[in-house]
Amino acid sequence: MERDEILRRAQSKKPNQPDEMELQIEQKGYGIASFTMITLCLILMIIKMLAGQPWWDVYAIFFSMKTAQSAYKYIKLKRRSDLIVSVLNGAMTIALVFCYIYEVF
Repeated sequence: MERDEILRRAQSKKPNQPDEMELQIEQKGYGIASFTMITLCLILMIIKMLAGQPWWDVYAIFFSMKTAQSAYKYIKLKRRSDLIVSVLNGAMTIALVFCYIYEVF
């Protein structure tokens, strides 16, 4: 490939379009954020269990985040597996919220 062709291809990219490295960094960041969130949920759940408080709300928040994430992936990528994961996570969120409300009242 000639220098001019490489330069032309690089300049023809959309200016607001992230490159592959930026996308990988962003995906890794989301993975680390998800791991951090589940770890914090686990810690808070243990503390709430030891204190005799209902803990369902902590995981409802986590599963609602995962529902939104998989729903967005389904909308953009149209993969059936993302739809199934989104529906299951949404059902889990609703179940956890009902369990929390039931235990509080």
